[in-house]
Amino acid sequence: MRLIRRFNIILVTAVIITCGCLYNWCVCDPGYHFYDSCYMFAAAKGDTGNNIVSVDDQLEMLDCLKEALIKHKQSISVYYPGIDKDFADYRRRNYTDLFDLLNEYCGYYYGVLSGVCITINNKECVEFQFNYLTTKKQERYINAKVRKLAKEYKGKSRYCKVKGIHDYLVCSIRYDRDYYNPYYAFKKGRGICMSYALAFQRIMQEMMIPCMYVKGKDHAWNMVKLKGKWYFVDVTWDDSFGGYKYFLKGTSDFSGHNIPKTLSIKRLKKARYAYGI
Repeated sequence: MRLIRRFNIILVTAVIITCGCLYNWCVCDPGYHFYDSCYMFAAAKGDTGNNIVSVDDQLEMLDCLKEALIKHKQSISVYYPGIDKDFADYRRRNYTDLFDLLNEYCGYYYGVLSGVCITINNKECVEFQFNYLTTKKQERYINAKVRKLAKEYKGKSRYCKVKGIHDYLVCSIRYDRDYYNPYYAFKKGRGICMSYALAFQRIMQEMMIPCMYVKGKDHAWNMVKLKGKWYFVDVTWDDSFGGYKYFLKGTSDFSGHNIPKTLSIKRLKKARYAYGI
């Protein structure tokens, strides 16, 4: 039996912004409607009936969450000593720091989340429930497609890989507001900025090239690491306007973008000027 000590609901005005199209979700990451509940369990400590994964610290928790996202799990409950205090801090900041960590740590697999519900079960555990933009079947298709693409660039330089995939996506995808799922970018060659950016990131991760998915106020793009520095890449706008105006740019020449002031982006050693070939 579960005894409810208190039940708090935090509602953060939030949306997925997709180049002008707004999609509201009942539960999700920063920028979505978010629900948080606090419970006290009557079950004895050590009870494994809730399938709680016990880890040593926050870093191991991130490993577990990444594995859960890769496997498209619907939920996972995690415990480590002090987890209640850490999540009390996250909660006070509307979980933005946590989601920033997940974006940095999980990459593409965080990007395909459409919703997250976090339940703090007193000092017992924290339960995560996930919704996804893609299905398991769609992810299997994406995996096969991405692995085939990666093999074509085996042995090439990092720059050649980044440019080759940029050009491939520009040629193979057309902007279409009816398709927001990255699966359709690979399958039908249709999508919005989020689709372009997630497709680019998924391929970069397969190629073991450091890459981040960046969500601005009303647009999404990427950052990629070359020769020790991070550069901006906006495949969507290069497809829309042609050329390489938004390819491997630095902070001084990546015009038209409001770069989020998240901790993960602030920590990066960003290039000031465009990549020199």
